[in-house]
Amino acid sequence: MRHSLFNRATRTALIALSISGIAMAKEAAKEAPKEVAKDAPAQAAKEAPKEAPKAADIKPDSSYAAGYSAGSAFAENFGKYGVSLDDFEMEIFIKGFAAAAKGKKPEVEPEKLQAAMMGLSEIIQAREKILAEENLKAGNDFLAKNGKREGVTTNKSGLQYEVLAKGGDQKYVAPAEGAPSNKLFVVNYKGSRIDGTQFDASPEGKPVEMSLEVVEGFREALTSMPVGAKWKLFIPSSMAYGEQRASVDLSPNSTLIFEIELVAIKDAPPQPAFPEGFQIPGGQ
Repeated sequence: MRHSLFNRATRTALIALSISGIAMAKEAAKEAPKEVAKDAPAQAAKEAPKEAPKAADIKPDSSYAAGYSAGSAFAENFGKYGVSLDDFEMEIFIKGFAAAAKGKKPEVEPEKLQAAMMGLSEIIQAREKILAEENLKAGNDFLAKNGKREGVTTNKSGLQYEVLAKGGDQKYVAPAEGAPSNKLFVVNYKGSRIDGTQFDASPEGKPVEMSLEVVEGFREALTSMPVGAKWKLFIPSSMAYGEQRASVDLSPNSTLIFEIELVAIKDAPPQPAFPEGFQIPGGQ
Protein backbone atom coordinates (compact mmCIF):
# COMPACT_ATOMS: atom_id res chain seq x y z
CA MET A 1 0.00 0.00 0.00
CA ARG A 2 1.41 3.39 -0.93
CA HIS A 3 1.55 6.16 1.62
CA SER A 4 1.40 9.91 1.21
CA LEU A 5 4.75 11.69 1.51
CA PHE A 6 3.28 14.04 4.07
CA ASN A 7 2.09 12.78 7.45
CA ARG A 8 -1.36 13.61 8.76
CA ALA A 9 -0.18 16.69 10.69
CA THR A 10 1.57 18.15 7.63
CA ARG A 11 -1.41 17.51 5.37
CA THR A 12 -3.74 19.07 7.94
CA ALA A 13 -1.52 22.16 8.18
CA LEU A 14 -1.45 22.58 4.39
CA ILE A 15 -5.23 22.15 4.11
CA ALA A 16 -5.79 24.59 6.97
CA LEU A 17 -3.52 27.11 5.25
CA SER A 18 -5.50 26.80 2.02
CA ILE A 19 -8.85 27.09 3.79
CA SER A 20 -7.58 30.12 5.69
CA GLY A 21 -6.56 31.81 2.44
CA ILE A 22 -9.95 31.11 0.85
CA ALA A 23 -11.76 32.44 3.94
CA MET A 24 -9.70 35.64 3.92
CA ALA A 25 -10.45 36.16 0.25
CA LYS A 26 -14.19 35.75 0.86
CA GLU A 27 -14.12 38.23 3.76
CA ALA A 28 -12.23 40.72 1.62
CA ALA A 29 -14.85 40.35 -1.11
CA LYS A 30 -17.67 41.04 1.39
CA GLU A 31 -16.03 44.21 2.66
CA ALA A 32 -15.15 45.58 -0.80
CA PRO A 33 -17.05 48.79 -1.71
CA LYS A 34 -19.93 48.20 -4.12
CA GLU A 35 -19.51 51.52 -5.91
CA VAL A 36 -16.61 51.71 -8.35
CA ALA A 37 -14.61 54.91 -8.21
CA LYS A 38 -13.68 56.74 -11.41
CA ASP A 39 -10.01 56.08 -10.88
CA ALA A 40 -10.63 52.42 -10.07
CA PRO A 41 -8.47 51.05 -12.92
CA ALA A 42 -5.47 53.13 -11.83
CA GLN A 43 -6.04 52.26 -8.17
CA ALA A 44 -6.42 48.58 -9.06
CA ALA A 45 -3.13 48.70 -10.94
CA LYS A 46 -1.40 50.13 -7.87
CA GLU A 47 -2.96 47.61 -5.50
CA ALA A 48 -2.80 44.57 -7.77
CA PRO A 49 -2.24 41.42 -5.76
CA LYS A 50 1.20 39.89 -5.81
CA GLU A 51 1.79 37.03 -8.17
CA ALA A 52 1.55 33.53 -6.76
CA PRO A 53 4.92 32.20 -5.70
CA LYS A 54 6.80 30.40 -8.43
CA ALA A 55 7.74 26.77 -8.02
CA ALA A 56 11.43 27.63 -8.26
CA ASP A 57 11.10 30.08 -5.35
CA ILE A 58 9.48 27.67 -2.92
CA LYS A 59 11.18 24.49 -4.10
CA PRO A 60 14.08 24.62 -1.60
CA ASP A 61 11.87 25.08 1.46
CA SER A 62 9.11 22.74 0.26
CA SER A 63 11.78 20.12 -0.48
CA TYR A 64 13.14 20.47 3.03
CA ALA A 65 9.62 20.28 4.48
CA ALA A 66 8.85 17.10 2.57
CA GLY A 67 12.20 15.58 3.52
CA TYR A 68 11.73 16.50 7.16
CA SER A 69 8.27 14.94 7.14
CA ALA A 70 9.60 11.75 5.58
CA GLY A 71 12.43 11.71 8.13
CA SER A 72 9.99 12.06 11.00
CA ALA A 73 7.99 9.14 9.65
CA PHE A 74 11.19 7.11 9.33
CA ALA A 75 12.18 7.83 12.94
CA GLU A 76 8.70 6.94 14.16
CA ASN A 77 8.40 3.71 12.19
CA PHE A 78 11.99 2.44 12.30
CA GLY A 79 13.75 4.33 15.10
CA LYS A 80 11.68 2.65 17.80
CA TYR A 81 13.24 -0.65 16.72
CA GLY A 82 16.79 0.68 16.91
CA VAL A 83 17.22 1.29 13.17
CA SER A 84 19.04 4.46 12.11
CA LEU A 85 20.17 6.01 8.83
CA ASP A 86 23.67 4.76 9.60
CA ASP A 87 22.37 1.26 8.84
CA PHE A 88 21.93 2.19 5.17
CA GLU A 89 23.94 3.42 2.21
CA MET A 90 22.25 6.75 1.63
CA GLU A 91 22.78 6.93 -2.14
CA ILE A 92 21.10 3.56 -2.62
CA PHE A 93 18.46 4.41 0.02
CA ILE A 94 17.45 7.54 -1.94
CA LYS A 95 17.47 5.56 -5.17
CA GLY A 96 15.01 3.07 -3.73
CA PHE A 97 12.92 5.87 -2.23
CA ALA A 98 12.67 7.67 -5.58
CA ALA A 99 11.76 4.45 -7.42
CA ALA A 100 8.91 3.72 -5.00
CA ALA A 101 7.71 7.36 -5.08
CA LYS A 102 7.48 7.15 -8.88
CA GLY A 103 5.63 3.84 -8.77
CA LYS A 104 8.46 1.88 -10.38
CA LYS A 105 9.15 -1.76 -9.71
CA PRO A 106 12.21 -2.53 -7.57
CA GLU A 107 15.40 -3.29 -9.47
CA VAL A 108 16.26 -6.10 -7.03
CA GLU A 109 14.33 -9.37 -6.81
CA PRO A 110 11.77 -9.44 -3.96
CA GLU A 111 13.35 -12.58 -2.50
CA LYS A 112 16.73 -10.89 -2.28
CA LEU A 113 15.20 -7.79 -0.69
CA GLN A 114 13.38 -9.89 1.88
CA ALA A 115 16.55 -11.82 2.73
CA ALA A 116 18.45 -8.54 3.17
CA MET A 117 15.84 -7.14 5.55
CA MET A 118 15.86 -10.38 7.52
CA GLY A 119 19.63 -10.09 7.81
CA LEU A 120 19.32 -6.49 8.98
CA SER A 121 16.76 -7.57 11.58
CA GLU A 122 19.20 -10.12 12.99
CA ILE A 123 21.94 -7.49 13.18
CA ILE A 124 19.63 -5.06 14.98
CA GLN A 125 18.48 -7.69 17.48
CA ALA A 126 22.06 -8.65 18.34
CA ARG A 127 23.02 -5.00 18.71
CA GLU A 128 20.02 -4.23 20.92
CA LYS A 129 20.85 -7.21 23.16
CA ILE A 130 24.38 -5.90 23.76
CA LEU A 131 23.03 -2.39 24.36
CA ALA A 132 20.46 -3.73 26.85
CA GLU A 133 23.24 -5.44 28.85
CA GLU A 134 25.38 -2.29 28.84
CA ASN A 135 22.44 -0.09 29.86
CA LEU A 136 21.45 -2.42 32.70
CA LYS A 137 24.97 -2.39 34.16
CA ALA A 138 25.30 1.38 33.75
CA GLY A 139 21.89 1.91 35.37
CA ASN A 140 22.61 -0.39 38.32
CA ASP A 141 25.97 1.30 38.92
CA PHE A 142 24.34 4.72 38.76
CA LEU A 143 21.56 3.80 41.21
CA ALA A 144 23.99 2.17 43.66
CA LYS A 145 26.05 5.34 43.79
CA ASN A 146 23.06 7.69 43.69
CA GLY A 147 21.33 5.90 46.58
CA LYS A 148 24.21 6.89 48.88
CA ARG A 149 23.73 10.61 48.28
CA GLU A 150 22.29 12.66 51.11
CA GLY A 151 18.60 13.43 50.54
CA VAL A 152 17.94 10.45 48.27
CA THR A 153 15.38 7.89 49.49
CA THR A 154 15.26 4.35 48.09
CA ASN A 155 11.92 2.55 48.33
CA LYS A 156 11.57 -1.23 48.70
CA SER A 157 10.51 -1.32 45.06
CA GLY A 158 13.85 0.15 44.01
CA LEU A 159 12.46 3.56 43.11
CA GLN A 160 14.70 6.40 44.29
CA TYR A 161 13.54 9.96 44.84
CA GLU A 162 14.80 13.28 46.11
CA VAL A 163 12.37 15.85 47.54
CA LEU A 164 12.88 19.27 45.93
CA ALA A 165 9.70 20.83 47.37
CA LYS A 166 7.57 19.32 50.13
CA GLY A 167 4.10 20.44 49.03
CA GLY A 168 0.99 20.32 51.21
CA ASP A 169 -1.08 17.67 52.96
CA GLN A 170 -3.37 16.48 50.16
CA LYS A 171 -2.44 13.10 48.70
CA TYR A 172 -3.98 10.52 46.41
CA VAL A 173 -6.54 8.28 48.10
CA ALA A 174 -6.85 4.86 46.50
CA PRO A 175 -10.40 3.68 45.69
CA ALA A 176 -12.01 0.70 47.35
CA GLU A 177 -10.36 -2.62 46.53
CA GLY A 178 -11.12 -3.69 42.99
CA ALA A 179 -12.50 -0.30 41.94
CA PRO A 180 -10.69 1.56 39.14
CA SER A 181 -9.05 4.90 39.87
CA ASN A 182 -11.05 7.86 38.58
CA LYS A 183 -8.38 10.47 39.26
CA LEU A 184 -6.32 12.62 36.94
CA PHE A 185 -2.95 13.98 38.02
CA VAL A 186 -1.99 17.44 36.83
CA VAL A 187 1.79 17.61 36.54
CA ASN A 188 4.79 19.42 35.21
CA TYR A 189 7.60 17.06 34.33
CA LYS A 190 10.92 16.66 32.57
CA GLY A 191 12.46 13.30 31.68
CA SER A 192 16.10 12.51 30.92
CA ARG A 193 18.51 9.62 30.71
CA ILE A 194 21.33 9.12 33.19
CA ASP A 195 23.73 10.77 30.73
CA GLY A 196 21.67 13.96 30.98
CA THR A 197 19.98 13.72 27.57
CA GLN A 198 16.41 15.03 27.84
CA PHE A 199 13.86 12.91 25.97
CA ASP A 200 10.52 14.36 27.07
CA ALA A 201 8.96 17.28 28.96
CA SER A 202 5.61 18.92 29.54
CA PRO A 203 5.09 22.27 27.76
CA GLU A 204 6.61 25.08 29.81
CA GLY A 205 3.95 26.74 31.95
CA LYS A 206 1.28 24.27 30.83
CA PRO A 207 0.81 21.33 33.23
CA VAL A 208 -0.54 18.18 31.64
CA GLU A 209 -3.14 15.71 32.89
CA MET A 210 -2.36 12.03 33.16
CA SER A 211 -3.97 8.92 34.59
CA LEU A 212 -2.19 6.08 36.33
CA GLU A 213 -1.60 4.41 32.96
CA VAL A 214 2.10 5.26 33.16
CA VAL A 215 5.30 3.31 33.90
CA GLU A 216 5.43 1.72 37.34
CA GLY A 217 8.01 4.09 38.81
CA PHE A 218 6.06 7.16 37.73
CA ARG A 219 2.83 5.65 39.07
CA GLU A 220 4.37 4.93 42.47
CA ALA A 221 5.50 8.54 42.77
CA LEU A 222 2.14 10.01 41.71
CA THR A 223 0.29 7.97 44.32
CA SER A 224 2.77 8.83 47.09
CA MET A 225 3.72 12.49 46.77
CA PRO A 226 1.52 15.32 48.11
CA VAL A 227 -0.02 17.98 45.92
CA GLY A 228 2.38 20.87 45.47
CA ALA A 229 5.43 18.67 45.92
CA LYS A 230 8.29 18.45 43.47
CA TRP A 231 10.38 15.29 43.37
CA LYS A 232 13.32 14.10 41.36
CA LEU A 233 12.79 10.45 40.47
CA PHE A 234 15.42 7.87 39.62
CA ILE A 235 13.54 4.98 38.01
CA PRO A 236 15.21 1.58 37.51
CA SER A 237 14.69 0.08 34.08
CA SER A 238 12.55 -2.67 35.62
CA MET A 239 10.09 0.02 36.73
CA ALA A 240 10.24 1.81 33.38
CA TYR A 241 10.24 0.10 29.97
CA GLY A 242 12.48 -2.85 30.84
CA GLU A 243 14.09 -4.64 27.91
CA GLN A 244 11.71 -2.98 25.45
CA ARG A 245 13.00 -0.05 23.41
CA ALA A 246 10.53 2.76 23.99
CA SER A 247 11.68 5.20 21.30
CA VAL A 248 14.66 6.44 19.32
CA ASP A 249 16.02 8.06 22.49
CA LEU A 250 15.12 5.32 24.98
CA SER A 251 17.03 2.13 24.30
CA PRO A 252 16.46 -1.17 26.17
CA ASN A 253 16.99 -1.24 29.95
CA SER A 254 17.25 2.54 30.23
CA THR A 255 17.27 3.97 33.75
CA LEU A 256 15.16 7.15 33.74
CA ILE A 257 15.37 10.41 35.65
CA PHE A 258 12.30 12.60 36.05
CA GLU A 259 11.71 15.93 37.72
CA ILE A 260 8.00 15.95 38.51
CA GLU A 261 5.78 18.55 40.16
CA LEU A 262 2.30 17.46 41.23
CA VAL A 263 0.12 20.53 40.66
CA ALA A 264 -3.29 18.99 41.45
CA ILE A 265 -5.34 15.81 41.66
CA LYS A 266 -8.84 15.95 40.23
CA ASP A 267 -11.71 13.69 39.24
CA ALA A 268 -11.68 12.34 35.72
CA PRO A 269 -14.75 13.26 33.63
CA PRO A 270 -17.49 10.59 33.78
CA GLN A 271 -17.39 7.99 31.04
CA PRO A 272 -20.46 7.68 28.76
CA ALA A 273 -22.81 4.85 29.58
CA PHE A 274 -22.26 3.41 26.11
CA PRO A 275 -19.25 3.70 23.81
CA GLU A 276 -19.43 6.44 21.24
CA GLY A 277 -21.27 5.23 18.17
CA PHE A 278 -22.91 2.37 20.05
CA GLN A 279 -26.60 2.06 19.19
CA ILE A 280 -29.05 0.68 21.73
CA PRO A 281 -30.98 -2.26 20.23
CA GLY A 282 -34.38 -1.03 19.14
CA GLY A 283 -33.28 2.60 19.45
CA GLN A 284 -33.28 5.24 16.74
